[in-house]
Amino acid sequence: MTTSGESLAGRLRLLLVTRKARQNALQWLVLAVVGLLIVLGLANLMGNLNAKGSQLGFGFLLGESGFDVNESMIPYSAGNSYLRALLVGTLNTLHLAIVCVVLSTVIGVFVGLLRLSEIRVFAIACRLYVETMRNLPKLLILLAVYVFLVINLPLARDAVTVLDMVYLSNRGVNLPGLRLDIAQALTLRGGVLFVAGAALGVGVWRWARARTPSRVFACYLPAACLAVGWGLLSGFIVLEMPQFKGFNFTGGNLVSLPFLSLVISLSVYHGAQVAEVVRGGIQAVERGQVEAGKALGLTGGQISWLIVLPQALRVMIPPMTNQYVNILKNTSIGLAVGYSDLVSIMNTTINQTFRPVELMLVAMSVYLLIGVGASIGLNAFNRRMQLKVR
Repeated sequence: MTTSGESLAGRLRLLLVTRKARQNALQWLVLAVVGLLIVLGLANLMGNLNAKGSQLGFGFLLGESGFDVNESMIPYSAGNSYLRALLVGTLNTLHLAIVCVVLSTVIGVFVGLLRLSEIRVFAIACRLYVETMRNLPKLLILLAVYVFLVINLPLARDAVTVLDMVYLSNRGVNLPGLRLDIAQALTLRGGVLFVAGAALGVGVWRWARARTPSRVFACYLPAACLAVGWGLLSGFIVLEMPQFKGFNFTGGNLVSLPFLSLVISLSVYHGAQVAEVVRGGIQAVERGQVEAGKALGLTGGQISWLIVLPQALRVMIPPMTNQYVNILKNTSIGLAVGYSDLVSIMNTTINQTFRPVELMLVAMSVYLLIGVGASIGLNAFNRRMQLKVR
């Protein structure tokens, strides 16, 4: 008995002799502990559900929701299912996240460049902005922006107008909108004009691409503008203007006050984080690159745009990925101002169905899928931008 025990201990020692073997053993041990914790957590969850007479299931998502949302990117009514309501919240979350990513990037690049400016007033002002935003809670910034807009913006009937096209009030911002006239598009004249406009747009795109092969994205804008302009002239794209009728505006597009306050607060907050990433990326570029640009007679703007930023981009992409995923997660604070994002609709659904476990699992899965998908895409872009060593 002792001999067999000693032989077993000897075999174990032989298995753990090398460093790689010890690392593998440690990894398997960690996986076993994590797996055990997951199993214990699921067992505890199922035990509590059984004790309360309920079971884990997602069939309730097909039931009628019975509540409205204050804004939706797809048709939705109270008669639709909970699943469609969660889809509305997911699309609203994505819409808000994309707008904030674009604006925070623009703000961050601008502030990051000014932080390194030789004009001390600009550099100090940008540093003060960055340090202020980095040390304030984002929820506090959101509430301050929302209260400021509610108090200071006029009523809808006294809305501030810009060229009688854009109206700003405590309801939000009413903008002109484009609407597709299906009846006009289905006529022979509309079909011919649509095909002609599409052909002309493709021609312009190919012409611009042939002359600027290194800037393919710059070719899409003129082609898109031409296509929209052609549609407006032909009549199957209608420019719908907002008009005040009764107690509110009709027609056009509405940027609601909760959405506007979220865009402002999250863009300003994360713009400071992005500015620090940009500053660090620029400072990682060797000083000799700037001096070489000056020797070639380039201006400061040309040096920044053509020499510094393309090289700094390789350093900035990994931390920028983290910032963009953080923006996606931080859209959940929209619950504080009544924005119908995924968390808000999940909370309303929980209050009606008393299914917190299932709905939290759904919300976590949606955030996880979007975040992991964004990370995979940005990591692929990062690999493409890295220098290829041959």
